[in-house]
Amino acid sequence: MSTGLNEERKMAAELLAWHVAAGVDAALDDVPHNRFQEAANDAQTPRDAPKRMASRSEPAGTHSKPRESVSAVALVTPGPANDWIQEARARATASASLDELRVSLASFEGCPLSRTAKSCILANSAPENSIMVIGDSPEADDDRSGEAFSGRPGVLLDAMMKAIGLERDKLVLTTSIPWRPPGNRAATAQELEVCAPFLLRQIELVKPRFILALGALPAQLLAGRSENMLKLRGQWFDVESGGHRVKMMATLPPAYLLRQPMQKRFAWRDLKAFRQMISSE
Repeated sequence: MSTGLNEERKMAAELLAWHVAAGVDAALDDVPHNRFQEAANDAQTPRDAPKRMASRSEPAGTHSKPRESVSAVALVTPGPANDWIQEARARATASASLDELRVSLASFEGCPLSRTAKSCILANSAPENSIMVIGDSPEADDDRSGEAFSGRPGVLLDAMMKAIGLERDKLVLTTSIPWRPPGNRAATAQELEVCAPFLLRQIELVKPRFILALGALPAQLLAGRSENMLKLRGQWFDVESGGHRVKMMATLPPAYLLRQPMQKRFAWRDLKAFRQMISSE
């Protein structure tokens, strides 16, 4: 076996190990797919005469008997996206507590992320006037544990909060969307719109005194902004949900700081400003 082939295999193994360490656990296509539309098309296509493509091992023009046990399963129940958004709002409004919201989400089929994620991440119970910390999408460790800010990002978050006099057990922790996208991909605009009512309802139920947004996604969803995290960090926003008005600051998330430790100095500036604000009111 040549030395060149061994080197290529070694490089491929190292690249694969790097992806696993980064939390990548699913292979995605280069081109995005609208799974909602695919599900609707599947529902409208007759099943008695499906089109079939020849496999790579079959010569063109040959046909073998179809497998009798194979059946197509849609990622979500077919239906217009607007219907799912309306149902999400109705379920969120009907939930009188975080526990009821969790139960309602367990049977919600309007977001394909619920089919691929292991856990549903929601805010933990806490008294009113608490500090609410909202992250981006759940990380791989969050999905495995069922709790927001687990693993190494959680350890760093604990250190960050302790530095400004806050303990983890006194905080309300959640993420912008309740389910982790496969392979840590970004959530689609449609997925975000379906999940937004559940985030807003959590804020209504918790009634936090302040919100700390760790990442661009919570700031974009709650403040209607489109800038990236480096432009949003350090800014204060007014968030209103269900008649409850609360101030929110955006800063850099722990997972990002683990990858870019030089940015910790900016996060520390934001945290000091956040501490000054919560101490003055």
